[in-house]
Amino acid sequence: MEKAKKIAKWLRNHIKGGAGLGKSSNSALRKMIRGEGGICSDLSQVYNNFCVINDIKVKEWGLKIMTANRTILGGHSFNEVYSREFQKWVLIDVSKSIFFYHTNSKIPLSVFELIKLKKENKEIHYFKFNKKTIVDKQYIEDLYLIPNSFPFLITNYCTKTYDYFLDKLSFLPESLIHGLVYLTGKSYIFEFPKKKECKIKHPIDKPVLTKIHKRRPVEAI
Repeated sequence: MEKAKKIAKWLRNHIKGGAGLGKSSNSALRKMIRGEGGICSDLSQVYNNFCVINDIKVKEWGLKIMTANRTILGGHSFNEVYSREFQKWVLIDVSKSIFFYHTNSKIPLSVFELIKLKKENKEIHYFKFNKKTIVDKQYIEDLYLIPNSFPFLITNYCTKTYDYFLDKLSFLPESLIHGLVYLTGKSYIFEFPKKKECKIKHPIDKPVLTKIHKRRPVEAI
């Protein structure tokens, strides 16, 4: 977990962010380091590569958000890494530098655990592991905890395949390249958790989101 966290901190501290890139991993990283853009999906893409290089099992997730709020309408990307210490998958948001926890637990949540707690309207905490980032509590709540926010797993994703096509056909628009990869049958797939795992009754009160320091919960902020 420490290695996964250090990689996330390094990326976030060396990337200012900006417009979305949609480039190959190598090109995206170079542009982001130069301050030429990079959003959450670009960070998740590059983070995948760093994890693989460092023998860390990693997944990439997205959030489909149905809302009139334009600041989060486009959704969000984050990752999950397998923790050998905890013997489980752990949700890690690289762009926001946070983990999620439940009440007094010192073990960070997986995506499915977060879904379950959200469905049961249980208290959820977050821990910021990077002092250089600023976290907006309301923004995190709007991303992860509103009823119309649905996580999906990106599967059948081969970084090597996409990087090859994005570099080879760099003279074409990125959207067209993704379309061509799709036609070859080598495109990624979006998999949503089963309906029974993410079904939410309406109306529902929002789960309580708090911030924790040193992995111990404090009063809600």
